Amino acid sequence: MGRLIFPETFEQQRTLLKLVRNKHIADGANSVIAALLIEKEIDLDADDKAGSKAEKHDASQKLFMCNAENYVEMRDLKFNPVMERTRSQVQFMKSFYKPNVHKLGDWGITVDGTGKINYPPEFAKLVVIIRAIKTKHDSYSAGTSPLNPFLIQHNIDLKADALAVDDAEKSEAAQLDLRRDAELETQQKNNFWNPVVQHLRDIGDYLMKLYKGEQKKLGDHGYTVDDSPRKPKLRKSTVKPGAKITTVGIVLGSALTNIGETLLHIYKGKTTTGTPIVVNPTEKLGMTKGFSAITVVNPSTLITGKFTVLVSR
Repeated sequence: MGRLIFPETFEQQRTLLKLVRNKHIADGANSVIAALLIEKEIDLDADDKAGSKAEKHDASQKLFMCNAENYVEMRDLKFNPVMERTRSQVQFMKSFYKPNVHKLGDWGITVDGTGKINYPPEFAKLVVIIRAIKTKHDSYSAGTSPLNPFLIQHNIDLKADALAVDDAEKSEAAQLDLRRDAELETQQKNNFWNPVVQHLRDIGDYLMKLYKGEQKKLGDHGYTVDDSPRKPKLRKSTVKPGAKITTVGIVLGSALTNIGETLLHIYKGKTTTGTPIVVNPTEKLGMTKGFSAITVVNPSTLITGKFTVLVSR
């Protein structure tokens, strides 16, 4: 028995609504869903208008998210080099204090029971570490800080790094504001669109029962039915900073969802050839023809990427 694969992305759902509505109009008095529409009080014309309103909010949400990611790039350009230098400073200080590596706590560094240094994933907490190191360094009289030889040897200017972190913080604040704006637009979109999605689900369930044994006929209304022997599984994957991962066996008609805190680059196939599709946090990307296998790249050097996608194996 086939399984109804309901589209997850807004764009796919909009397309489905148009196909269902066009089929209903074309069939006229012979429309097989006419009685259901009356019973459920579904007005496909009203749903189409709601979709147009939702589309405007969806476009605004995408614009806010795009601008937010621009600020993320600006933040990383300022912050990442500083963080790399900070890591090298910490490693030097760890060697300096060895075996009493827990004295790094005086510099704002967390060391676990095995002597391993733990860096938090959050930008704000990393900023706290960088500032704590500078504060501790500045607390020594001139030239007496144990970190001083390393800074001189590697031409590291903590004051310049502090200014770069200040700029990175401004970009971080801007991107967070834009993400909040994007979330508000998403809520407005959902207010218009969620009832329509329920209508489409009701129609799909009805057609599955109507065409029992012949579910491929749902394709006439735009629905996708999967009749593979194994039930698809929602796979959750992680992509380490700067890394990539390839996923195969993706169910066409489903969607990839970015459930992490950083954007992802999506390539068709098993290579990173060509121009990637950028999927921002919380966004979905429809897995259409050509996406049965994808390669996902995490461009962030700080944050682990996460996504889900429906696979058949």
